[in-house]
Amino acid sequence: MKNLKMKTVKALLLSTLLLYSCKGKEYRYEIQGKVYVPTSGTNPMHDAKWFTDTISFDGDTIYYFNSDGSQVRITPPYILIDHILDK
Repeated sequence: MKNLKMKTVKALLLSTLLLYSCKGKEYRYEIQGKVYVPTSGTNPMHDAKWFTDTISFDGDTIYYFNSDGSQVRITPPYILIDHILDK
């Protein structure tokens, strides 16, 4: 249980870092979804956004690798926006 909480906190921190560090760069993909924060009381699901230039799929799960080699996995439900289509 402690390991799950630590992973969740890391994912939330990473999501927050990505959100605030994306101001100067345009990324190809924007993924909008939810993250589970078990310490949030009665509403543990919170909105989240991820930004990346590359994605892969494992069934209906999106995943990509950060520059440090860590893997981010995003399970449904989510909204995938391809910004290359915006241009």
